[in-house]
Amino acid sequence: MEILMPAVQRSKTKVYWHLAADILSQAINGEIAGMSNFALLTATIDDVHEKMECVEHANCERNHAEGFMQIAKKFNLPVVINPNAHYWKKVKEVFARWAERKDFIACIIIQEVVLECFAVSMYKDVGMALADNEVGQLFLEISKEEEEHIEHSIDLLKAELKKDYTGFIEKVEKVHDDCMKIMAEWTVTRNCDDSCGVCDGDCMKTRLYAADLDIKTLRGNAMNLYMKTLDRIGIPGIKSLEWVTNLPI
Repeated sequence: MEILMPAVQRSKTKVYWHLAADILSQAINGEIAGMSNFALLTATIDDVHEKMECVEHANCERNHAEGFMQIAKKFNLPVVINPNAHYWKKVKEVFARWAERKDFIACIIIQEVVLECFAVSMYKDVGMALADNEVGQLFLEISKEEEEHIEHSIDLLKAELKKDYTGFIEKVEKVHDDCMKIMAEWTVTRNCDDSCGVCDGDCMKTRLYAADLDIKTLRGNAMNLYMKTLDRIGIPGIKSLEWVTNLPI
Protein backbone atom coordinates (compact mmCIF):
# COMPACT_ATOMS: atom_id res chain seq x y z
CA MET A 1 0.00 0.00 0.00
CA GLU A 2 1.49 3.35 -1.02
CA ILE A 3 1.94 5.86 1.77
CA LEU A 4 1.64 9.46 0.54
CA MET A 5 3.75 11.54 2.89
CA PRO A 6 3.30 15.26 3.56
CA ALA A 7 6.39 17.45 3.45
CA VAL A 8 7.03 17.25 7.21
CA GLN A 9 7.55 13.50 6.89
CA ARG A 10 9.98 13.45 3.99
CA SER A 11 13.03 13.56 6.25
CA LYS A 12 12.32 9.91 7.02
CA THR A 13 12.35 7.00 4.59
CA LYS A 14 9.25 5.32 3.22
CA VAL A 15 10.30 2.17 5.06
CA TYR A 16 10.30 4.11 8.33
CA TRP A 17 6.72 5.31 7.82
CA HIS A 18 5.61 1.90 6.57
CA LEU A 19 6.96 0.52 9.86
CA ALA A 20 5.19 3.26 11.84
CA ALA A 21 1.92 2.36 10.11
CA ASP A 22 2.37 -1.33 10.94
CA ILE A 23 3.20 -0.57 14.57
CA LEU A 24 0.12 1.63 14.86
CA SER A 25 -1.97 -1.15 13.31
CA GLN A 26 -0.72 -3.64 15.90
CA ALA A 27 -1.34 -1.17 18.73
CA ILE A 28 -4.86 -0.37 17.55
CA ASN A 29 -5.79 -4.04 17.24
CA GLY A 30 -4.28 -4.75 20.65
CA GLU A 31 -6.24 -1.93 22.29
CA ILE A 32 -9.45 -3.06 20.59
CA ALA A 33 -8.79 -6.58 21.89
CA GLY A 34 -8.42 -5.15 25.40
CA MET A 35 -11.62 -3.14 25.02
CA SER A 36 -13.47 -6.25 23.82
CA ASN A 37 -12.07 -8.31 26.69
CA PHE A 38 -13.29 -5.91 29.36
CA ALA A 39 -16.65 -5.47 27.65
CA LEU A 40 -17.09 -9.25 27.64
CA LEU A 41 -16.05 -9.54 31.28
CA THR A 42 -18.60 -6.90 32.26
CA ALA A 43 -21.42 -9.16 31.13
CA THR A 44 -20.16 -12.22 33.03
CA ILE A 45 -19.65 -10.87 36.56
CA ASP A 46 -22.25 -10.13 39.22
CA ASP A 47 -20.55 -7.63 41.52
CA VAL A 48 -21.76 -4.15 40.53
CA HIS A 49 -18.50 -2.45 41.50
CA GLU A 50 -16.46 -4.88 39.41
CA LYS A 51 -18.89 -4.27 36.54
CA MET A 52 -18.38 -0.52 36.72
CA GLU A 53 -14.62 -0.97 36.89
CA CYS A 54 -14.68 -3.17 33.80
CA VAL A 55 -16.68 -0.54 31.91
CA GLU A 56 -14.13 2.08 32.92
CA HIS A 57 -11.23 -0.08 31.73
CA ALA A 58 -12.99 -0.91 28.45
CA ASN A 59 -13.48 2.81 27.82
CA CYS A 60 -9.82 3.49 28.57
CA GLU A 61 -8.74 0.91 25.97
CA ARG A 62 -11.19 2.46 23.49
CA ASN A 63 -9.67 5.89 24.07
CA HIS A 64 -6.20 4.52 23.41
CA ALA A 65 -7.34 2.88 20.17
CA GLU A 66 -8.97 6.12 19.05
CA GLY A 67 -5.82 8.07 19.91
CA PHE A 68 -3.72 5.80 17.74
CA MET A 69 -6.25 5.99 14.89
CA GLN A 70 -6.28 9.79 15.06
CA ILE A 71 -2.50 10.08 14.93
CA ALA A 72 -2.42 7.65 11.99
CA LYS A 73 -4.93 9.83 10.17
CA LYS A 74 -2.98 12.99 10.96
CA PHE A 75 0.20 11.52 9.49
CA ASN A 76 -1.65 9.93 6.57
CA LEU A 77 -0.58 6.44 7.64
CA PRO A 78 -2.85 3.63 6.43
CA VAL A 79 -3.65 1.23 9.25
CA VAL A 80 -5.17 -2.24 9.18
CA ILE A 81 -7.97 -2.97 11.66
CA ASN A 82 -8.80 -6.65 11.55
CA PRO A 83 -11.06 -8.25 14.23
CA ASN A 84 -9.93 -11.67 13.00
CA ALA A 85 -6.20 -10.92 13.12
CA HIS A 86 -4.49 -14.21 13.97
CA TYR A 87 -2.79 -13.48 17.29
CA TRP A 88 -5.24 -10.93 18.68
CA LYS A 89 -8.14 -13.26 17.89
CA LYS A 90 -6.41 -16.06 19.82
CA VAL A 91 -5.89 -13.73 22.78
CA LYS A 92 -9.59 -12.82 22.81
CA GLU A 93 -10.57 -16.48 22.60
CA VAL A 94 -8.40 -17.33 25.62
CA PHE A 95 -9.87 -14.43 27.60
CA ALA A 96 -13.39 -15.50 26.63
CA ARG A 97 -12.83 -19.01 27.98
CA TRP A 98 -11.79 -17.67 31.39
CA ALA A 99 -14.58 -15.10 31.36
CA GLU A 100 -17.11 -17.83 30.64
CA ARG A 101 -15.96 -19.52 33.85
CA LYS A 102 -16.55 -16.18 35.61
CA ASP A 103 -12.93 -16.25 36.77
CA PHE A 104 -12.38 -12.54 37.35
CA ILE A 105 -8.87 -12.98 38.72
CA ALA A 106 -7.67 -15.03 35.74
CA CYS A 107 -9.06 -12.37 33.40
CA ILE A 108 -7.23 -9.65 35.33
CA ILE A 109 -3.98 -11.62 35.04
CA ILE A 110 -4.46 -11.91 31.27
CA GLN A 111 -5.35 -8.28 30.64
CA GLU A 112 -3.56 -6.36 33.39
CA VAL A 113 -0.38 -8.42 33.66
CA VAL A 114 0.35 -10.38 30.47
CA LEU A 115 -1.01 -7.93 27.90
CA GLU A 116 -0.25 -4.71 29.77
CA CYS A 117 3.38 -5.70 30.35
CA PHE A 118 3.75 -6.01 26.59
CA ALA A 119 1.91 -2.74 26.00
CA VAL A 120 3.86 -0.72 28.58
CA SER A 121 7.25 -2.06 27.52
CA MET A 122 6.78 -2.04 23.75
CA TYR A 123 5.01 1.32 23.69
CA LYS A 124 7.91 2.79 25.66
CA ASP A 125 10.53 1.28 23.34
CA VAL A 126 8.64 2.38 20.23
CA GLY A 127 8.02 5.80 21.72
CA MET A 128 11.72 6.31 22.39
CA ALA A 129 12.58 5.17 18.86
CA LEU A 130 10.04 7.54 17.29
CA ALA A 131 10.44 10.27 19.90
CA ASP A 132 11.22 13.02 17.40
CA ASN A 133 7.61 13.13 16.19
CA GLU A 134 4.06 13.06 17.57
CA VAL A 135 3.64 9.35 16.89
CA GLY A 136 6.41 8.49 19.31
CA GLN A 137 5.18 11.00 21.86
CA LEU A 138 1.74 9.40 21.86
CA PHE A 139 3.22 5.95 22.43
CA LEU A 140 5.14 7.27 25.43
CA GLU A 141 2.03 8.94 26.87
CA ILE A 142 -0.09 5.81 26.53
CA SER A 143 2.70 3.64 27.95
CA LYS A 144 2.55 5.71 31.16
CA GLU A 145 -1.24 5.35 31.31
CA GLU A 146 -0.98 1.58 30.87
CA GLU A 147 1.49 1.44 33.77
CA GLU A 148 -1.37 2.50 36.02
CA HIS A 149 -3.29 -0.63 35.02
CA ILE A 150 -0.38 -2.84 36.07
CA GLU A 151 -0.03 -0.98 39.37
CA HIS A 152 -3.77 -1.30 39.98
CA SER A 153 -3.64 -5.06 39.51
CA ILE A 154 -0.64 -5.76 41.74
CA ASP A 155 -2.32 -5.11 45.11
CA LEU A 156 -5.41 -7.07 44.04
CA LEU A 157 -3.34 -10.06 42.97
CA LYS A 158 -1.10 -9.94 46.05
CA ALA A 159 -4.25 -10.27 48.14
CA GLU A 160 -5.35 -13.29 46.11
CA LEU A 161 -1.93 -14.88 46.63
CA LYS A 162 -2.32 -14.54 50.39
CA LYS A 163 -5.73 -16.24 50.28
CA ASP A 164 -4.46 -19.37 48.53
CA TYR A 165 -0.72 -19.37 47.81
CA THR A 166 -0.49 -22.70 45.99
CA GLY A 167 -3.80 -22.36 44.14
CA PHE A 168 -2.99 -18.84 42.97
CA ILE A 169 0.42 -19.80 41.59
CA GLU A 170 -1.17 -22.73 39.77
CA LYS A 171 -3.74 -20.36 38.24
CA VAL A 172 -1.08 -17.89 37.11
CA GLU A 173 0.83 -20.73 35.48
CA LYS A 174 -2.27 -21.89 33.61
CA VAL A 175 -3.00 -18.35 32.43
CA HIS A 176 0.64 -17.98 31.39
CA ASP A 177 0.43 -21.18 29.37
CA ASP A 178 -2.80 -20.02 27.74
CA CYS A 179 -1.97 -16.41 26.92
CA MET A 180 1.74 -15.67 27.21
CA LYS A 181 2.53 -18.44 24.73
CA ILE A 182 0.43 -16.56 22.16
CA MET A 183 2.37 -13.36 22.78
CA ALA A 184 5.62 -15.31 22.55
CA GLU A 185 4.57 -16.80 19.21
CA TRP A 186 3.76 -13.28 17.99
CA THR A 187 7.22 -12.05 18.97
CA VAL A 188 9.40 -14.98 17.91
CA THR A 189 12.80 -13.77 16.72
CA ARG A 190 12.19 -15.01 13.18
CA ASN A 191 9.75 -13.45 10.73
CA CYS A 192 6.24 -14.87 10.87
CA ASP A 193 5.70 -17.63 8.32
CA ASP A 194 2.08 -16.67 7.77
CA SER A 195 0.47 -13.24 7.76
CA CYS A 196 -0.74 -12.15 11.17
CA GLY A 197 -3.56 -10.31 9.42
CA VAL A 198 -2.36 -6.90 10.59
CA CYS A 199 0.93 -6.08 8.88
CA ASP A 200 0.62 -4.43 5.48
CA GLY A 201 2.57 -6.76 3.22
CA ASP A 202 5.42 -8.81 4.64
CA CYS A 203 6.21 -9.21 8.35
CA MET A 204 6.72 -5.97 10.28
CA LYS A 205 9.89 -7.44 11.78
CA THR A 206 11.64 -7.00 8.42
CA ARG A 207 11.29 -3.21 8.80
CA LEU A 208 12.19 -2.69 12.47
CA TYR A 209 15.72 -1.67 11.49
CA ALA A 210 14.30 1.53 9.98
CA ALA A 211 13.72 2.88 13.52
CA ASP A 212 16.75 1.18 15.11
CA LEU A 213 14.50 -1.43 16.70
CA ASP A 214 14.74 -5.22 16.78
CA ILE A 215 12.27 -7.85 17.90
CA LYS A 216 14.72 -9.57 20.25
CA THR A 217 15.13 -6.41 22.33
CA LEU A 218 11.43 -5.53 22.22
CA ARG A 219 10.49 -9.02 23.37
CA GLY A 220 13.25 -9.20 25.99
CA ASN A 221 12.22 -5.91 27.59
CA ALA A 222 8.57 -6.98 27.69
CA MET A 223 9.46 -10.32 29.29
CA ASN A 224 11.67 -8.58 31.85
CA LEU A 225 8.81 -6.29 32.89
CA TYR A 226 6.49 -9.32 33.05
CA MET A 227 8.88 -11.19 35.35
CA LYS A 228 9.38 -8.11 37.56
CA THR A 229 5.62 -7.70 37.82
CA LEU A 230 5.16 -11.35 38.81
CA ASP A 231 7.93 -10.89 41.38
CA ARG A 232 6.13 -7.87 42.86
CA ILE A 233 2.94 -9.91 43.10
CA GLY A 234 4.83 -12.62 44.97
CA ILE A 235 5.44 -15.31 42.36
CA PRO A 236 8.78 -17.04 43.12
CA GLY A 237 11.46 -16.04 40.63
CA ILE A 238 12.43 -19.65 40.04
CA LYS A 239 8.86 -20.28 38.82
CA SER A 240 8.57 -17.28 36.51
CA LEU A 241 12.03 -17.89 35.07
CA GLU A 242 11.09 -21.46 34.25
CA TRP A 243 7.83 -20.35 32.61
CA VAL A 244 9.54 -17.71 30.45
CA THR A 245 12.47 -19.96 29.55
CA ASN A 246 10.07 -22.54 28.10
CA LEU A 247 8.29 -20.07 25.80
CA PRO A 248 8.64 -20.33 22.01
CA ILE A 249 11.62 -18.39 20.68
